[in-house]
Amino acid sequence: MSGSQASFSGETLLKAALVRYLEQVSVHKSPIQHARERRKAGQIAARLGEHPLGEITALDVSGYRDARLREASAAIVQGDLDLLRELFEVAVERWGVALEGNPVGGVAPTRAASDRERAFKPGELARLLAACDRRPTPMLGWIARIALQTGMSKEEILRLRIADVDLAARIVTVPRVLSRPMRQVPLTRVLVGVFREVLDYPERPEGETLLFFGSMGALGIRRPLAIDKAFRSAVVQARLKGCAFGDLRHEAVTRMAEAGLSEVEVHAIAGMPMPRGGRVVKPTVVQLVARLDAVGFGVEAARRGAGRRGLG
Repeated sequence: MSGSQASFSGETLLKAALVRYLEQVSVHKSPIQHARERRKAGQIAARLGEHPLGEITALDVSGYRDARLREASAAIVQGDLDLLRELFEVAVERWGVALEGNPVGGVAPTRAASDRERAFKPGELARLLAACDRRPTPMLGWIARIALQTGMSKEEILRLRIADVDLAARIVTVPRVLSRPMRQVPLTRVLVGVFREVLDYPERPEGETLLFFGSMGALGIRRPLAIDKAFRSAVVQARLKGCAFGDLRHEAVTRMAEAGLSEVEVHAIAGMPMPRGGRVVKPTVVQLVARLDAVGFGVEAARRGAGRRGLG
């Protein structure tokens, strides 16, 4: 029998419950959300699918969470747990499965919901970008927006040079930083405008190739812009607590996943290790440019108009 016809109980395997969930619940959500939940259901079924519903414990779910965190971002893993939580709620409330409780309820959230990787509350990001824009130069605002649209780290952004930017192709070549290899990152249409402002910045010293340049050192060497102090000041002005620059990268990864990009696509853009298991085909940067347009990533952020340049 199909998932929609089967009689369910605590002895039903999780993989069968996932099929029924996709057929009866998820199918009524948006096409993007349904496709995302199909992918997540596949990940869950691969590890927990043979477990009966009534025998799955918080310890099982914690084991799944920890295993997935070794191959996917905290935001993506939290989405898996949210799906699993909803599945158990549906099983009890709609399908009449007798369970002692929801095993996901006893599992601590991933680091995406913790203070170390801080999630922005409504209005906070707009205040932060506005505070960045109030700095003496526009560079901090540009840097913050690039992080939000690409998931690039602070070190990667600050090492960018003019030759790394191809606005016609909408591609930025990110240099090797620490253990991360060189990679190419696609640009949203909105972010192309930001990079155009960066390249046209009239205060750039003649012959300077760094996009975000600092003061000239005593030895006549110009280093990348130092932004730590300026960013901390912007955080204070924006009335935020516990916010670090790395949270912009986390926010970018979360938004990409929410927009409908696959795990492989998110990992490729943000420079994260590819998901393990199965045959992973890494998309080309040209394909990623097209995918950003297809899911509208960056367009919705611009429409919200949270910052002066519309990249909130």
